[in-house]
Amino acid sequence: MTSIFGMVRCPDVVSLVNSLLGFGSILMAFQGRFSVSVVLILLAAVADGLDGFLARRTGTGPLGLDLDSLADLVSFGVAPVVLAWAVFGSWIWALGGVYLICGILRLARFNVTAPGEAFFQGIPITTAGMILALSVLLDGVLLTSLLIVVLSALMISSVTYPKFRDPRHLTFAFLVVLAVLVSWLVGDRDLWAMIAFLALLGYMISPVVITLCRRMGR
Repeated sequence: MTSIFGMVRCPDVVSLVNSLLGFGSILMAFQGRFSVSVVLILLAAVADGLDGFLARRTGTGPLGLDLDSLADLVSFGVAPVVLAWAVFGSWIWALGGVYLICGILRLARFNVTAPGEAFFQGIPITTAGMILALSVLLDGVLLTSLLIVVLSALMISSVTYPKFRDPRHLTFAFLVVLAVLVSWLVGDRDLWAMIAFLALLGYMISPVVITLCRRMGR
């Protein structure tokens, strides 16, 4: 019988780091350290991207897909909802329950979808979690509530989203991350949160832009 540790590959270790960052985000939210909680979710997204990159280069083990989804559920399903509830309270718990269910359904569908497709079906829970977490720093309960509803619907929708594997996409993502880091280092919380939020919001509405471009023959 194979030891469970013998089944763990390098990408799986990164997935576990992803889950620990999500757990840390939850703890920070309960302690009222909301900016740190958001940053940990963003770092979890970096880990999520890294484990996918490593899996494509080195191959996945028998635990890979399930570990990735379970880690994503913690970091981008549970952590952003806990953060939103810790900041706003109110009816967020009920909306958060809907978001969590839709996130679980989104991950389950991803696990049974044929690999190798050039797009995601429904907005990735990683993106949804980052958008939701960043909206909390913008101090608007109505904005966060609206986004919970919209993101929940988009996760279980059939709307297609491009995967960031094109070098042009990666360059754009790098520039956004660089801008966020510079803003963070100079201590302007509102600026770095707004930059990251607008970039991710652009991705959220990208299917509309892509559809319009196709209709214009581009």
